[in-house]
Amino acid sequence: MARRQDLAFAWPAHLVRPQTGQRLVYLDLNHWIYLAKAATGHRTGEQYKPALSAVRDAAQSERYLFPLSLTHYMELSGIQDPRQRGDVADVMEEVSGFTTLLTRSHIMRLEIEAALDQVFNTASPHIADIDLLGWGISHAMGQRGLQIGLAPGGTSDEARARWPNGPEAFDLFLANTKRYVERSILRGPSDAEVPGLEARGWDPTVARTVAEERAEWERQLAERLDQEPQYWNRLRDVVQARYLSHEVIDILNQALFDRGRGIGDVITDKKSGSHFTESMPSAYVHISLVDAAHRNRDKPWESNDIFDVDALSIAVPYCDLVVTERHACHVVRTARLPQAMNTEVVPRLRDLTEWLNNQ
Repeated sequence: MARRQDLAFAWPAHLVRPQTGQRLVYLDLNHWIYLAKAATGHRTGEQYKPALSAVRDAAQSERYLFPLSLTHYMELSGIQDPRQRGDVADVMEEVSGFTTLLTRSHIMRLEIEAALDQVFNTASPHIADIDLLGWGISHAMGQRGLQIGLAPGGTSDEARARWPNGPEAFDLFLANTKRYVERSILRGPSDAEVPGLEARGWDPTVARTVAEERAEWERQLAERLDQEPQYWNRLRDVVQARYLSHEVIDILNQALFDRGRGIGDVITDKKSGSHFTESMPSAYVHISLVDAAHRNRDKPWESNDIFDVDALSIAVPYCDLVVTERHACHVVRTARLPQAMNTEVVPRLRDLTEWLNNQ
């Protein structure tokens, strides 16, 4: 489906993008795996070595950033082989430097506010600015930065002042410690560490379980569409309504309450509801991908599809280049989202290499 020409996206003013002019490049997990194969000399990795070299050069030039998302952490935790997780995590660390995109839920909140500003022709002074990019898993989860406990009742300033070899040695220790913790989170545990972690409540299946529940919800919609085929002609309307009622309704109600408004002040009919929902950039990408997935009736919904939709709904609007699988690339191109969002979306690492060479 092509993008409606009458749609004005509500870009969130409180989402602060980098002011350094660096270009943001998002790679889906499969393409990180291909780079890891090239880095480790895997028998199928030879073809990806030019891309790995180009990506390394681009990252070292500091003209490009290759951020990770929360989806990367969740998907990587699902890889059973610790060695493979470690190989992929090593490349991710080297190239991304643990730069991360803000969590999807926070971006959705800022987009809701921007969409309401557009409806009411107001500003949102009660909303604080939030950086699109940050460092580590904490930013990817929308939380405060990683805190390292140093001494009971002490502060980092006090520890820094007392540290052997001086404050600079303390700063180096703290930076190395934080990087070690981030590396450990991204790589996940070794087989020997798993029993102890499980005994303390660690469960690596939580993210995939939630994704599976959401995939089942989409399977139920597919079944209903088969039972009530009259809705096929209104599929996008159905997906829009489900997004509004299931994905963002709590955020929307809170934002309206903060403004002393109600849902009836925003959505008065089908057209206003459609315009409001699809004015949010991540919502438009989400709806386009879900709509297309339901139209592909030969492929059942899987948990990986949920990961892909969540990741792309943030990456496509807020990165300069997105490297994803072929079908998703086709969907977003058909919807003309690259032009609307000033983003390029490509399906191969070879395309990424060409893009970097042409910048």
